[in-house]
Amino acid sequence: MGSSSRLVLQELGVGIVYSSALEPLLTMHPELIDVLEVEPQTTWIETQDPSVPYLVRPDLLQHIAALPGRKLVHSVGTPVGGSVRANAAQFPLLRQTVEKLDSPWASEHLSFNLTQDYFTGFFLPPRQTAAGLRLYIEAIQLLKKELGVPLAVETGVNYLRPRPDEIPDGEFIAAVVESADCGILLDLHNIYCNECNGRQSVAQFLSQLPLDRVWEVHLAGGFEMEGFWLDAHSGSIPEPLQRICREVIPALPNVKAIIFEIFSSFLPHFGLDATCRELEKIHEVWALRSTHSRAMPVTSPPRIPWPQSGVEPVEWEQALGRIVIGRDATGSLEKEFAADPGAHLIRALVREFRASMVVAVYRLSCRLLMLALGVGIFRALLEDFWSHTPPQQFAGTEADAFADYLVAKEIRVPQLQSILAFERASLATLRDGRPRIVSFNVDPLPMLRALADGVLLQDPGTPGEYEIEITEDGPIRIAGILPESASRNIPFH
Repeated sequence: MGSSSRLVLQELGVGIVYSSALEPLLTMHPELIDVLEVEPQTTWIETQDPSVPYLVRPDLLQHIAALPGRKLVHSVGTPVGGSVRANAAQFPLLRQTVEKLDSPWASEHLSFNLTQDYFTGFFLPPRQTAAGLRLYIEAIQLLKKELGVPLAVETGVNYLRPRPDEIPDGEFIAAVVESADCGILLDLHNIYCNECNGRQSVAQFLSQLPLDRVWEVHLAGGFEMEGFWLDAHSGSIPEPLQRICREVIPALPNVKAIIFEIFSSFLPHFGLDATCRELEKIHEVWALRSTHSRAMPVTSPPRIPWPQSGVEPVEWEQALGRIVIGRDATGSLEKEFAADPGAHLIRALVREFRASMVVAVYRLSCRLLMLALGVGIFRALLEDFWSHTPPQQFAGTEADAFADYLVAKEIRVPQLQSILAFERASLATLRDGRPRIVSFNVDPLPMLRALADGVLLQDPGTPGEYEIEITEDGPIRIAGILPESASRNIPFH
């Protein structure tokens, strides 16, 4: 066994991935949440300034640090399963977050989301070969050094069909973590998805792992789409997965935390009460864990010689990346991916993620387009945008690219340019802190309020000259509409 099996890590308990929408649970049911897992990059803004590429809000980090319970850092921007390294400017920011939150270990995805040319918009499965292993081990060792704490890598979801020229999933993870001397974040819902979608069974996968290296477990819910079970983080843990947990958790001698994942976008439908019930189930599973950490012998079947293949990791990444962002297949490997239903599914998911980023940042502009032109035409605009522009990693940058597209297309919707200028100025002020003034030729307040409520204002009002001043931390002051004493924040995010 490597030295990681002898690490003494603090037992944390049951937790949940942090989002502000879940904060009421910390007050109402503090006994259910021992630890919050924080994804730092989801709170950053890309500035487009090479000298300071990311804006990190210290007030938000301070707020999270002050919340009850221990904290864990789960990076979502420096994956270690590819040949292209993430922007090194992320490393010191991640380390600061680890130190500020006193995270006993950190974790990252054994996947890739960058090629030599573009961001892919999705965590994609790495090339599971000996050549790939060497790259990923190097990336893990670099990230461990940069963060200054033990590192665990997450077992990923893989919607692609199994290939004869790749190392089996469980053997691949085992080889990575043993060689890199790191821990495992065992995402059991990912592995359950893989079994449902025709890859290794959960039992076979686990039989190939060094289970003493599992420090953390992720659980989540999903749903079916296009014949696949999705790792959607959408709600209840499937009952078959609950049964698997009850068998697996006692066999993990060094597990220190079990984390429930749910996307905040599903919370309004799923509800906080249902989230509490899932956490209660996880506490029942947590009670089944071994109470004494130990190095547990791993019994694995005889290893079959790993296949040799001429497909190098860089070629794999370029080909798969091109297909999932919607480019036409040219080479033979791209055509293989184009024939794989899993790649088609990923392409659809990439587009949904891209749409959600644009709508989240430029909510009012997107609502105006949908109300004025119809959802179908708005979707057609997005499709055309995607066909020409690769994904961006951060929502603000993706939304800016779409705004540039709309300006170039000269979409003729009344007040669109003013609303778009207002939202772009708001994002720019958030990035650099400088106040900005946006001009309108009609009273903007009724229009903004109507769009915030999802309504298209039929009568824009009497023409005139109006200005909105946008400030970093103060209210948005609307000249000529409200006196300063009555200034208020207009919801535009």
